[in-house]
Amino acid sequence: MAKAKDKKGSLGGVNSHLRARLAYLHNAASLLQSVAISSKNPDDQQADNGNWEMTGSTRIVPHVVKPGITPQKESFATGPSNETDRLSQLARVYVSHLRGVSLKSQLRLPVEVKRSFCKRCDTLLIPDVNCTHEIRNESRGRKKPWADVLVIRCTTCETEKRFPQTEKRSKKLAERRKEKAQAEKSGVK
Repeated sequence: MAKAKDKKGSLGGVNSHLRARLAYLHNAASLLQSVAISSKNPDDQQADNGNWEMTGSTRIVPHVVKPGITPQKESFATGPSNETDRLSQLARVYVSHLRGVSLKSQLRLPVEVKRSFCKRCDTLLIPDVNCTHEIRNESRGRKKPWADVLVIRCTTCETEKRFPQTEKRSKKLAERRKEKAQAEKSGVK
């Protein structure tokens, strides 16, 4: 006997466990990123010479120890330097898992989630902290309001995401002339 199909509006569903996993990974990544940002001090970001240094896109590489060799407590060049870097790296790992689960299960991410992280370095984007928002209009003199584009730049890897803004285009010249003629006719009579 075949399994009875559920209605579309019912709770749960076919991929409810995957959607719950995606929501958990996104919430965990945003929590870790916010904790890492709130606990980061300006003194941690300054180098010895007073210039601001930007940590690049580093990966968490597991350290494999051969049997019989005691691990040394040294900082590795590829690993994060302090606890806040580790939290932000863990947030990146969670975003990477989020993308992997959605790709493998062929589930679309909601637009808000999809636009909340960098596709190149998997950094969770927080405005004015690790990304910049800017509205650009490349038309001459910014005359075309439908040419506005929201540009989000990730400060970790300098990647830009571009999203067109949804302002309606103005009416064509022929349509504007028809409306003007109709307005003149109705105003005269």
